Amino acid sequence: MATSRGFDRVVNFSDAVVAIAITILVLPLVDEASSIGHGDVNHFLAGIGAQVYVFVLSFAVIAYYWFLHHTFFEQLQQVDRRIMLLNTLWLFGIVFIPFPTALIVDSNGPAGWATTIYMGTMLFLAIIQLAMKVYIQKHKDLLTPGTSYIRGYIGSQIIVVLLVIAIVIATVFPNIGLWALMLLWTTPVFVKPVKKLQRSAKDVHTHLFRTDKISKLSS
Repeated sequence: MATSRGFDRVVNFSDAVVAIAITILVLPLVDEASSIGHGDVNHFLAGIGAQVYVFVLSFAVIAYYWFLHHTFFEQLQQVDRRIMLLNTLWLFGIVFIPFPTALIVDSNGPAGWATTIYMGTMLFLAIIQLAMKVYIQKHKDLLTPGTSYIRGYIGSQIIVVLLVIAIVIATVFPNIGLWALMLLWTTPVFVKPVKKLQRSAKDVHTHLFRTDKISKLSS
């Protein structure tokens, strides 16, 4: 049974896991720094440019997904077993991110399967977040009073599509690699057109339903 106590435990646990995952990202840089000894700092910093780039990117990715997670759970007053299960899968994706991050660093830059695994993890997280929103759309009793719709629902759909496209681009053009993720910046551009398209499709469906109902009554 859904309870507010269970809701608080899920949120607190999720925040703790995210905090640990985002902290782990910096450990490889700390290890690199500890081995500098009496070496030249400027030369050292120039040599770990790729590692710093991937660290900043991964930090931003986890922070971004946590922000979406936080925004989503702010709209809920309770959780049930299905949301708990989906949230656990989402946390699995979060704690997995340091692994492809390490792969990219060890390969001296984003390339090959390291990039695919990294972006695939992002896609996994996006799909899980979308699945939670789809579920809540059908179980609005879990929403806080006065909340009639899920913020970012359409944006989540667009992000999933853009990530699929980004993975295809990165696979076909390996030199582009993680730069394909820049496609995500275009998400706001598609929100209004998609919202308008979905509204039109809903209106058409409603009209056809009413027409069919009237036809049956008249016959």
